[in-house]
Amino acid sequence: MRSILVLTSTYPRWQGDTEPAFVHFLCRQLTSRYRVIVLAPHYPGSLKKETVEGVLIYRFRYFFPFAEYLAYDGGIIENLKGNILKWLLVPFFLISQSFHMVLLTRKYKVHLIHAHWVIPQGLLAVICRQCRLVSKHISILCTSHGGDLFSLQGGLLERLKRYTFRHCDHATVVSTAMRDRLVSMGCSTGNITVQPMGVDLTTQFVPDDNAVKSRDIVYVGRLVEKKGVSTLIGSINLLKNKYPELTVTLIGDGPEKPDLEQQCRRLGVKEQVRFLGSIPNNRIPAFYQSAKIAVVPSIIAADGDQEGLGLVAVEAMGCGCATLVSDLPALRDVVIDGETGLAFKAGNEADLAEKISTLMCNPELSARLGRAGRQSVIDKFDWRTVGARYLGIMDQCLRTKDG
Repeated sequence: MRSILVLTSTYPRWQGDTEPAFVHFLCRQLTSRYRVIVLAPHYPGSLKKETVEGVLIYRFRYFFPFAEYLAYDGGIIENLKGNILKWLLVPFFLISQSFHMVLLTRKYKVHLIHAHWVIPQGLLAVICRQCRLVSKHISILCTSHGGDLFSLQGGLLERLKRYTFRHCDHATVVSTAMRDRLVSMGCSTGNITVQPMGVDLTTQFVPDDNAVKSRDIVYVGRLVEKKGVSTLIGSINLLKNKYPELTVTLIGDGPEKPDLEQQCRRLGVKEQVRFLGSIPNNRIPAFYQSAKIAVVPSIIAADGDQEGLGLVAVEAMGCGCATLVSDLPALRDVVIDGETGLAFKAGNEADLAEKISTLMCNPELSARLGRAGRQSVIDKFDWRTVGARYLGIMDQCLRTKDG
């Protein structure tokens, strides 16, 4: 059995973790054909080595335990924005990840490296192969999820991204909007495939016909600028007189939470907006199943960062929940306005309020969109389908290298 080394900067740290688990879910799909080894950053309290559902996981140390907070809890980019001192950890992080990557490729005779995120994982894999620190016969597949492509701007960073895409054997991006972004950067798309991550639409994110619609609106995601939660709160302010009992449940945490709480107090909607914080991933379906509307109010942040795809919309639609999304290009890959959900102008509180009112007044429309939304995502986003497609991409990478 051939070996794949997966490089990532985020991965579940322990059972029941609130960190996104899509990298692990993909790895689990790959174990049917490959031996899968994951290299992820260590975090205080996590194991340095373990095997979970057939996936061998190594977590590399990059500093003293009390300071290993560069990754996770929103990701490297958000952590660097929030604390300038964390930049001091970056060189140690890069050196340690590179060192352990080289060791593991040799120990397990790795045939393919799958690097999640262009910077730093994809870049490090390419540099190490170019410098012959890892074998030139190892294939490199690089997957960009959005934040690394959209937010890391500037002359040098753009050149590093182009360099990575040019020297990896194949790359995947999770939306057509990201492929268009690469074209605008001058990248050739000949070795780039649009292939989103997946969602468990068979056993986890499924409708519950017995669930009571006890929640009006649910939002799931980080409380950061690009998620546009302030737009959602502003729309509730516009609706509070017409729907005084309307409630919003916010699931997630992040640096914008204090500002958002202050916005609620200032607008007089504190009692209508509930901050639940982060919750385990396996509890999220129940919130969608009991909600009348799921809202994904994403915007383009001041630094250019934006959604790569928006899997939370897929999760909501998988549960049969009527879904409202902003009209950002990436979200158009998920929702067809008026057919499988409704779209509103990104950052426009009045337009969002109008669409919420439309669904609140028309339960038949909500039910129809919920049914159509689930049907539309099953064939494209279920993990069994996504896993099979990634296996095909990896097989092709290896065949090309063998040839």
